[in-house]
Amino acid sequence: MNSSPGSTRYLEHAAHIDGVLGGLQTSGDLPRGQVDSLLDGHSAAELRRLVPLSYRRQVGAFFTPSNLKTRVTDVLRGLPGDSFLDPACGAGDLLLAAADVLPIGSTLSETLKTWGGSLHGWDLHKEFTETARRRILLSAINRHHSQDGKVHKISDLQSLFGNIKQSDAHRQGQIRVDAVVLNPPFTPVRVPRECGWAQGKTSNAAVFFLDSLRHVKPAGHIIAILPDSLRSGTNFTKWRALVESLTDVTHVERLGVFDPHTDIDVFLLVAQVRETSASERNSVAWWSKLPAGETVGNLYEVRVGTVVDNRDPHEGSSRPFLTARDLPSGSSMGIPERRRQFNGRLFSPPFVAIRRTSRPSEGTAFRAAGVLVTGGEEVAVDNHLIVAKPRKGGVKACKALIKTLNTPLTNEILDDRISCRHLTVSAIKDIPFGTAGG
Repeated sequence: MNSSPGSTRYLEHAAHIDGVLGGLQTSGDLPRGQVDSLLDGHSAAELRRLVPLSYRRQVGAFFTPSNLKTRVTDVLRGLPGDSFLDPACGAGDLLLAAADVLPIGSTLSETLKTWGGSLHGWDLHKEFTETARRRILLSAINRHHSQDGKVHKISDLQSLFGNIKQSDAHRQGQIRVDAVVLNPPFTPVRVPRECGWAQGKTSNAAVFFLDSLRHVKPAGHIIAILPDSLRSGTNFTKWRALVESLTDVTHVERLGVFDPHTDIDVFLLVAQVRETSASERNSVAWWSKLPAGETVGNLYEVRVGTVVDNRDPHEGSSRPFLTARDLPSGSSMGIPERRRQFNGRLFSPPFVAIRRTSRPSEGTAFRAAGVLVTGGEEVAVDNHLIVAKPRKGGVKACKALIKTLNTPLTNEILDDRISCRHLTVSAIKDIPFGTAGG
């Protein structure tokens, strides 16, 4: 397996770490600031500097930031076991998280031998695994220096951490460990026709997670940083059901935006592989349980707009056409002036239009701010909008819904329910009605 031209410049970073390691051996001094940087953040910064963004997006190479690495370490401290695998290890951030919970021996040589047997990592890019091995060595030296103030001599790096290597995780044999740590590529991939939980293209992260389960010992754990769409998206309902059929989901935690350079929300998933298929199921919820009572879905028909403007033909009668860009900032509007030929499903006012594009709450903006649409003509609605039409009550019911949607509590509910960038019909339907006393 050869290195990719898109990432070969990253070897410069591995060479830089070699220079630091050589300097340690020569001087016997440990430059604390430089070492701390190499173990925490600098490798990701060098990835951005040395590897083009287009290639990083193509292969899904986005290294785990410091705060998320620390969160994984915290989880590992509470779990049993001393063998770890990262099947998409990159430059080794999550392997460093695992190394943080491993004890050190009486000598550096003893530590390296123990860690070498405990830590396993694969990546398609040799440049990344070479860096990972060097960083783990640097971590071991750092731990020993903190204990006795000495910089210990090291043997040939090539003989260290042989279980961290360039390899395709999907083609690896059945190695079993106590815990898999995972920050997989988020890129889209095509699933095989026989896949029972998705069709066409889906998130590589979902595929990677399921494939990685085969490497976890019975009663072992998988700790994964995944895109929030897997937690909350309607398209991953079957995936979540499959995960629950194979594991006990012990912890689900929203983590917010991955890092300042990667605008995608992620969550932490901790799951324990069942010892037998007959084991009693005991999984936590993917999002908070909502209070009992009426929901928006009970009282309103909620649908996505039916016009896909760049695909649907301009055929049929000319209709008023409502798009997200024409939705006013106020709480009401009449029949839209924009028109379009359309012969599909129309919506009869009054109804509430809600923008689908929405990000987790920032400032005072309401994620699902609704606009009342009134008038005497049926309207074609773009699929970037969600339409909520009262089952009864007309304009009064629409105003009551807008009052419910425009509350901080609804924001909190939606942030917990769906942190990805598009609101779903199911998320709107599940909102408790009358959260503002409406």
